[in-house]
Amino acid sequence: MQINTEKTKIMAFFETPTLLRARGGQHQPSPTMAPFHVYSPFPTSDPRSYPIHEVSQFEYLGLILNPKLTMHLATVEAIRRASQGQALALAVSYSLRYDKNSSQLTPIQNLGLWKSIVLPHFLQNLRYIHSDTDIKKMQSSLNLSLARVLHVYGDHTGLLADTGLPPLQLTRYVHLAQLHFRLTITRPDTLPALLFKKLNSSLPLRLTNLHTSTLEYHIRYATHAFKIDLQTDPLPDMTSQPPKNRERAFRNMTRKIISTLWKGQLYNAARTHAGQPLGRKASYIRIAHDDLQRLDLFKPAQFLRIPHNQLPFLRLRTQATNYIPTHLHLSNTHT
Repeated sequence: MQINTEKTKIMAFFETPTLLRARGGQHQPSPTMAPFHVYSPFPTSDPRSYPIHEVSQFEYLGLILNPKLTMHLATVEAIRRASQGQALALAVSYSLRYDKNSSQLTPIQNLGLWKSIVLPHFLQNLRYIHSDTDIKKMQSSLNLSLARVLHVYGDHTGLLADTGLPPLQLTRYVHLAQLHFRLTITRPDTLPALLFKKLNSSLPLRLTNLHTSTLEYHIRYATHAFKIDLQTDPLPDMTSQPPKNRERAFRNMTRKIISTLWKGQLYNAARTHAGQPLGRKASYIRIAHDDLQRLDLFKPAQFLRIPHNQLPFLRLRTQATNYIPTHLHLSNTHT
């Protein structure tokens, strides 16, 4: 087998400044850095050394990596792709609204279109994003994208709760717990699972002794939030079921736990002190109190799942600014 050096690129991960200086370069890949080579000893009469192009970022299966694995580039790329998907969703919705049949989509249809085109870009590599700043950027982009597609410019908290979209931080916990369940319970004989087991055996047991940027830290943090024992199977009654069924059951179980956590966050954010006027979040909790009692908040509210167009009602519940002016939303007469 022969390596085509013209199509080969290389990127060094976590090189120390000492090693970079030893290679004669700077603290980041640059033209002044001594290049990597592939040495070919054959034929022995004329051995050759081929330089390989060194890059500062690389896309692998849709995930953009950099030498320090900060995942900032992956966040920017996810937001860019989601913006392209949003433009496509808006174009489809617009074309259906003004076709010869005038088939305007209902909010639940627009939501399904948005979930199939835009939402996957936010969720695809969410488990690898370890910076709170990056997750907040993605959350802001998601909130704005959803509001634009549904044409509901109100309280983002109420819109997410009514459409069954928990915050990305909580959804990330579900993805991390699913990853741990897959690597340790359902598919422990795969190569990623064996590498994960070997890595765990060399890491400290205490969560405080792990670096906060590591994937293992966030996996343990997520399972701690779920109060799941990492050493035992959380679904012992399903050991005879296919792995796909067990993973689906585990996902549904974690979604119910996340729904409870999210419900607590909603009520805590809506608390007001005595004599303090109600804000949008507190007003939404009063309006949607019964809907928030459903076990799975990953599903849209019941009123959205009926076949009628519930856009005006959705705008009222989320206190859209074109229904309730911003300067009046704190008044008791508008809650």
